[in-house]
Amino acid sequence: MLEQISSGSGYECNSFALWKDMVCDTFVDLDCVPMHEGQFYGKLKGRQLLDIGLVKVAAVPHSARRDKTRIARSSDDVFLLSLVSRGSMTVVQNDRTAQLGPGDFALYDTREPYQIILDQPFEQIVLRIRSKDIANRLTNASAMTARRVSGREGAGKLASTFIRGMTDQIDNIPATSTWALRDSMLDLMASALKEFDGETTLPAREGQHQLLCRVLQFVEENLHDERLSCLFIAERLNISGRYLRKLFQDRNHSLSEWIWHRRLEEARRYLSSQQSAQRSITAISYDLGFKDPAHFSKAFKSKYGQTPRECRYQR
Repeated sequence: MLEQISSGSGYECNSFALWKDMVCDTFVDLDCVPMHEGQFYGKLKGRQLLDIGLVKVAAVPHSARRDKTRIARSSDDVFLLSLVSRGSMTVVQNDRTAQLGPGDFALYDTREPYQIILDQPFEQIVLRIRSKDIANRLTNASAMTARRVSGREGAGKLASTFIRGMTDQIDNIPATSTWALRDSMLDLMASALKEFDGETTLPAREGQHQLLCRVLQFVEENLHDERLSCLFIAERLNISGRYLRKLFQDRNHSLSEWIWHRRLEEARRYLSSQQSAQRSITAISYDLGFKDPAHFSKAFKSKYGQTPRECRYQR
């Protein structure tokens, strides 16, 4: 029997028919075929990072295919990304074939036919990502499916390490960090894949992505500190304010706007939570680093179209 990939909750079975149902329910409708006769074993352990599914998968050899018939009767609008932890796998799509070893990953589009070949006992991590999140980061995603991204160097190594770490630590990540870490994971994945579209990720650019992740994580960990600002972050991370601003040039917001956004998002979450019912609105605003309750209320209404008090009464 294949060694279990981790302790804790999950789904495991010795029936291939049951395995096929589990895989289809977790990902998309597929035709799965065992490679060898005899006892089958497989295990799935899934977690959710906001709107992204992260699933650890372990099983004995088999293959899976998604054809046009299954696509036609499906409403799924997602990409899958497979990252090999142990063993190997082959991904076939759009007349391309990607052979993956430990640490490598590949992207594939569930709206187009594809085939997965798993010819030895394996462990992998599969991400289920909305198509619009891929389109927002990759201008030519169809040209990047079934491409092997090496997990041994460059942007691919950064992305592979980040995905594995996220999957292992997801139960220990505070809610205040999830959005920043989700975006960072998708950005690193896209950076590695862009090499196949002529958008080569230079070593300096890899360093920028790594530093951007540190900045976003610092913001999440210090939302409650009233000193949090561009200058404060630059001093603590030992970088210049000019370089810090440059990191956010390709994003849809500045660092200051992101700090305001995250603080207001947290304020709305607190106001909507029963656990914070006994906390005053003023106390919540101070807890999140706002120095002026009146300014907080004005900013909150500007962003959400309602006052903090109205938001609390809607709970």
